[in-house]
Amino acid sequence: MKLFKLINEEEMKNKKIFIFITILLIIGFVAGTLYITILSNTDKDLIKDTITNYFLQIKNSKLDNMHIFRQALSSNFIYVIGIWLLGISIIGLPIIICMIFYKSFIMGFSITSIIYKYKLKGIVLSFTYSFPYQLLNILIASFISLYAIKVSISIIKMMISKKHINFKVLIKKYFVVLLICLFLSLISSLIEGFVTPYFIKLFSSFIK
Repeated sequence: MKLFKLINEEEMKNKKIFIFITILLIIGFVAGTLYITILSNTDKDLIKDTITNYFLQIKNSKLDNMHIFRQALSSNFIYVIGIWLLGISIIGLPIIICMIFYKSFIMGFSITSIIYKYKLKGIVLSFTYSFPYQLLNILIASFISLYAIKVSISIIKMMISKKHINFKVLIKKYFVVLLICLFLSLISSLIEGFVTPYFIKLFSSFIK
């Protein structure tokens, strides 16, 4: 797959950035899993009710799959385009870092919340809920962020050292990355809207 080939190439060329993103994703995920422990009982009850309603709606086939797809597509596109635009801005680097952290934080929090609600049964449900679209979203975020940070650093270096770079070639390659990530976001949104609810329903016997 072209994406994995590009990721491997960028990993070799920008190992420090790749390691930084990986560590940031891990920290965000761990923070998300621990966040529920500091919430009040009221907030925990609200989370339980929200999760229960979500899974029961799937079980009873009351979800609007097209609506979920449109929402997911809009959210994923805004996220990817947002990071892409931040990559060509001077002040975008710290915001990109926060967005990467937030993405993995939400994933960790979602998985932990499901397990918190359904205990051991929640492990199966959380896996069904997060795989594969959540993992694909993390992959997309990592890929677009890798390039965004690279472009941002290149622009900063150019401004500080006055070093000449072929900006046209840089942006052209950067734009191709955007198109790849948007296409993968479309696939992820389709999975979230139409495939994930189906698999969750298969495990509806776990939901009470």
